[in-house]
Amino acid sequence: MPRKTPLRQVLGFLAIALAIVALSVLATLQVLDVSVGEFALRAGSEEAGPYRHATMTDGQMACEEKAENSFDGRIRVLHVDTFSSRQDHSKDLYKIFLEALIYADSDQEGEPREIFISCFVHAKSGRIERFQFAGDSEGEVGPDGEEPTNYFGL
Repeated sequence: MPRKTPLRQVLGFLAIALAIVALSVLATLQVLDVSVGEFALRAGSEEAGPYRHATMTDGQMACEEKAENSFDGRIRVLHVDTFSSRQDHSKDLYKIFLEALIYADSDQEGEPREIFISCFVHAKSGRIERFQFAGDSEGEVGPDGEEPTNYFGL
């Protein structure tokens, strides 16, 4: 009949295993140059944002939502320029470029105007750092029905 392992031997084995795990964690923190107190604060509190690492898709969705809110009810078409959108590793940003057709007002009457949107999103936090848009003034008509020009016709 097999003998049972003594309780003292089991407790000794568990103590040695816990000591090995603790030493491994401390060695990892030492190599990463993180103090134990700083690690405890980081582990005990949530970071200042909903993401620890955002993906390119997260950035794209944030930019699309910002565009929808900025041009409330005026967007006819909105799409991402996948050829130009990219991650800038040196600045830790996603640079997302969108193209949109925007109506002059929320009545959505008349010809929509094409605009280009550049949106920069932090890769770690998922927050928008910069949101800019510009459109081509070609084809715009002034209040008098003529193309807007200066005194010199330019």
